[in-house]
Amino acid sequence: MNIPILGSMERWYPETNIFHLPIGEKTISLDDVWSLLRLPFTGEFCSIENLEYEDSVEISMTLLGVDRAMAFDELNQSQGGQVRLSWLRELYDSC
Repeated sequence: MNIPILGSMERWYPETNIFHLPIGEKTISLDDVWSLLRLPFTGEFCSIENLEYEDSVEISMTLLGVDRAMAFDELNQSQGGQVRLSWLRELYDSC
């Protein structure tokens, strides 16, 4: 089924990552990406490493370009070694 790009975008819901089509809801899988782009997927999808609090602050400062106070504040808000997506959006929308 060929759907024009603009028609596809009107039916795409980024909140759920699903296309709503007359035939039902459809989503894009890794198999679809491989079929279309021929990108191989091998090994683990990602690895998650538990970090110490201070390491999380240092990584936030280095990779996100925030100062120590901002990094501490966000890590306290998120209650752990991760940052919230809403915080990242606010951070980069202000740039």
